[in-house]
Amino acid sequence: MKNIVYVSTAVKLMHENQLLDILHNSRLHNAALNISGVLLYSDGTFIQVLEGKDTVIDALYSRIKADQRHKNIITIIDEPIVEKSFGQWLMGFAITDSKKTEKLLGYLTSISELDLNNDNSPAVAAIKTFIETNKLDINY
Repeated sequence: MKNIVYVSTAVKLMHENQLLDILHNSRLHNAALNISGVLLYSDGTFIQVLEGKDTVIDALYSRIKADQRHKNIITIIDEPIVEKSFGQWLMGFAITDSKKTEKLLGYLTSISELDLNNDNSPAVAAIKTFIETNKLDINY
């Protein structure tokens, strides 16, 4: 099992419907392949954690890197893991400026929902740094 954490820049700022489409498709795909993780978006920047079986995560990440909706993809972490940090999330999801998405299953209204305080993994550290740097408007 492994995780990959990456950051990328949207080719253009994403509208709510585009983000919801990404979320919906990710959840369907992730459920079928036992992938968990979290996706955060702020002002054109994404950070995503993907966790699952090595070959499955590598194949998914290859698809993600080929996606034309973003650029400047930087791999922060690519390492084996013993257990998932985001195992309860097919895809936890947060954006900074949309009230409509709050009713979606998996939408993060509070970072405490991710239970980051009890996990010292590099993936969790990357997510915490993104949250703090972007001053995401969700309780931490």
